[in-house]
Amino acid sequence: MRTYQETLDYINHLPRLVKRPDHERVLRLLAQLGDPHKKGRYIHITGTNGKGSTASMLSHILSASALRVGLFTSPFIMRFNERLMVDNQPIADDELVLAADVVITAVQTLQAEDADYQLTAFDFETVMAFWYFDHIDVDVAVFEVGIGGRDDSTNVMTPLVSVITEVALDHQKMLGDTLAEIAGHKAGIIKQGVPVVLGPLPDEAQTVVITQAQQLDAPVWQYDQQFATQMLAPIAWGQMFNYRGELGQLKDLAIPLVGDYQVVNASLAITAALLYQQLTKWPIKPREIRQGLAESSWPGRFEKISDEPLIILDGAHNPDGIAHLVTTLKTRFSGTNPQIIAGVLADKAMAPMIAALQQVGTVTLVPVPDTPRSATLADYDTLGNTQPSWQEALAMVLEADTDQPIIVTGSLYLVAAVRQTLLGGSDD
Repeated sequence: MRTYQETLDYINHLPRLVKRPDHERVLRLLAQLGDPHKKGRYIHITGTNGKGSTASMLSHILSASALRVGLFTSPFIMRFNERLMVDNQPIADDELVLAADVVITAVQTLQAEDADYQLTAFDFETVMAFWYFDHIDVDVAVFEVGIGGRDDSTNVMTPLVSVITEVALDHQKMLGDTLAEIAGHKAGIIKQGVPVVLGPLPDEAQTVVITQAQQLDAPVWQYDQQFATQMLAPIAWGQMFNYRGELGQLKDLAIPLVGDYQVVNASLAITAALLYQQLTKWPIKPREIRQGLAESSWPGRFEKISDEPLIILDGAHNPDGIAHLVTTLKTRFSGTNPQIIAGVLADKAMAPMIAALQQVGTVTLVPVPDTPRSATLADYDTLGNTQPSWQEALAMVLEADTDQPIIVTGSLYLVAAVRQTLLGGSDD
């Protein structure tokens, strides 16, 4: 059996992309393993932003109701094991090695039969999650889409509930240049007769999604129609709100996540949980929803990692995410001048993202570590002030002693690197 590090090395050396965006390679591998994706109960979540936070809150709610819950998300922040959670705890190292070995053996069998068989790292991770959650017999598994939806490796299941958090421009080379095209990919997770929970969508995207749902007779549960939220006074680090909808009403709910958009995400998680309850007859009590939300956390999403100095990490990695961050900074830190350390990937809309940040604080641009996709200092040349690394940027800000909040944002690779360094590191 491989060691933990050998397992990670195997996965990391698999290709990131393949030529054909279809499910054949994943389905062949799942078939080799006995089709575990056909045996469980699933909730499937996609969206340009917010899908990870929504998945985490939903997982916490379901766990609080005494269900055994699997959670598959990406990317990880501290350790690879975060990708596969059981009852909101990362998979143990030896269990990860076991699951990977089973899948590797199946891959080798397929490659012996067909020398051209290949799969991506995300294909492998998805299949490993399906196998492992079936192996340990979770009651329900929450799967976050990797990119898009229709062609995503996770889209081989028939879930009990589908969720689309939002639709905005991102990954245009893969998903298309318009909101309608991107919405078409997201709507691809909608299945025949399976209820779909929708966050606030732009009109152009909403038309595509609603049309797809109607064609598949999938009941639609839409934010601000079948359910909604009412914001209450903010708490020290988090938010309170009321939830009301056709499935029930809950008052004075608290989440330890900051940003109005997180309240919307929480309402999507609540609605998905109540639909799960309706479909399975599994009782989910109001106090369990309250408990699950209160215990939810999602690293790197407007996360405070230090009080003195105040340091906040936020993986706002596309224009829509930056817009949410800017709104939150204006609300939470009105009258201050946040010191923003930002690193952006070269394939993102760098100029508008950086310009938006410059409206609310002093921005220092840095390369994103650990990825060849990072924008370089030359790429930033006309866009703002730079430092050769995030460490030098942070040292500069701390030396200035401005007593202003420090925000690290942009790529999740940057957020992960900062979090690992400041909070204890990663051995992956």
